[in-house]
Amino acid sequence: MQPAKKIARNLKSITEARIIEAAVQLFSRQGFKGTSTREIAEVAKVNEATLFRHFAKKTDLFWAAADSRLRGVKLNRELQQGLASDADPQMVIPMIVAFMTQAVFQQSELLKLIYVASFELAGGKRVLGEHLGPIFDAINAYFRRCASKGTIEDLDPVLATLGVAGAVGAHCTLQRWFTQDQESKTPEYSRFLLNALQKTSSRARPSC
Repeated sequence: MQPAKKIARNLKSITEARIIEAAVQLFSRQGFKGTSTREIAEVAKVNEATLFRHFAKKTDLFWAAADSRLRGVKLNRELQQGLASDADPQMVIPMIVAFMTQAVFQQSELLKLIYVASFELAGGKRVLGEHLGPIFDAINAYFRRCASKGTIEDLDPVLATLGVAGAVGAHCTLQRWFTQDQESKTPEYSRFLLNALQKTSSRARPSC
């Protein structure tokens, strides 16, 4: 038989997880200001007093909800190695596009929570920076090194990083509006971005 304290901890963990998942659903659909703790409690099937025992403030609950999705956004090992070793942009850029498409932009709840955090909550940019900053820095540093070696256009690496993220994000959003084709276009989009970033004279080079 499980000790009473362990059972209590398990029940607390299960209840907290239900509250967080309900918060993800509602905050991503209705925003921070448009969502009440009462609504979250109802979706989680707990009373509001129980919700506040787990999360003293609504903002605490929002950040717990955002963290539950942001924790899953990590560079895979292959992409980490490609960035760190200055591998050929022909190999790395498609991996960056696939990562952004699958890890961020196809997760509609995560993307909406990022928007809410950025525009509705004080300190949102700082918290998002703590989660996403290391990823941005790794990609940005890769583009900086490649630009210095001449294998991509000599442009601001921040512009290159934000340009890829913005282009992929817009593509993923607009594709749902204007086309019926829901298949991933990662290979085609990677070629488009490679053509935009790489110098004509350097496209045949094996690595940066």
